[in-house]
Amino acid sequence: MAERKKVFIYGALGILILGMAAALIFFVKKSADKDTEMKGMVAQMTYEKSQLQQEYEDFSKSTDGLQFKTTNDSLSHQIVKQKQRIQSLMEELKTVKVTDVQKINQLKQELATVRKVLRQYVIMVDSLNRQNQALTAENQEVKQKYTQVSLHAEQLSKEKSSLQEKVIRAARLDIKAMSVETLTDRNKRTDRVNKTSMIRINFTIAKNVTAAPGNKHVYARIMTPDNEVLSKGDVFPYENRQIQYSCKKSVEYQGEDLSDVLYWKVNELLFPGSYRVDLFADGNLIGQASFRLAK
Repeated sequence: MAERKKVFIYGALGILILGMAAALIFFVKKSADKDTEMKGMVAQMTYEKSQLQQEYEDFSKSTDGLQFKTTNDSLSHQIVKQKQRIQSLMEELKTVKVTDVQKINQLKQELATVRKVLRQYVIMVDSLNRQNQALTAENQEVKQKYTQVSLHAEQLSKEKSSLQEKVIRAARLDIKAMSVETLTDRNKRTDRVNKTSMIRINFTIAKNVTAAPGNKHVYARIMTPDNEVLSKGDVFPYENRQIQYSCKKSVEYQGEDLSDVLYWKVNELLFPGSYRVDLFADGNLIGQASFRLAK
């Protein structure tokens, strides 16, 4: 009986030992599996963190300089704020443990949000740039049209000025015929300098129906061989200045040929040589003639 009891006790003890050994083996295996699983998870999270860091860096580089592509100050400021947010999240990601799955997932969501916002900004920048390009092209077209209009207006102004000048020239008096005679004190012609006491200027103003009719002052300037004016000091306006004249006469011009004479009484000492006579009317030089006096 005692032997049987021993056998039973030894058997039960053996079974217990075997059970404990099986349990130990089971727990060791389970622990090893769990450790393997943990290592795999850590490796996976390490990889995901590395990928997330790379995504942050790539996205940050892709948006570099975006704020300089727009002239809209408000939009540029918002882009800078988002760029700063990316830098902050990148720094935060560096300090996160690979086992902190919740934080890594949160940073993934943050990246997705920032990416979505910045993509909207990219679209806005492109849209504004296209609008600016369209406005620039429109402004260029307007400038070209304005330049064309200005050139056309300038051309019309030149044509108008040219036409006005032609009208003015057409309306100017002109000498049809002009001659100069030097006379003695007995009213006889002479070319001797010491016998000349009178200079007679014969002229005919040509017909001109475009010229304004009315009283006209005709001025004569007699120029000596040394280019001095025979004058008593009297002057008249010509080309914005006052110049001396020798003699003048008022005539009534009605648009038809008009012949008349001017006289200069010689009271000064004359010299041999070539003399020139210029006739003026209405502020214009209308005729010239010359004569010579001998010794």
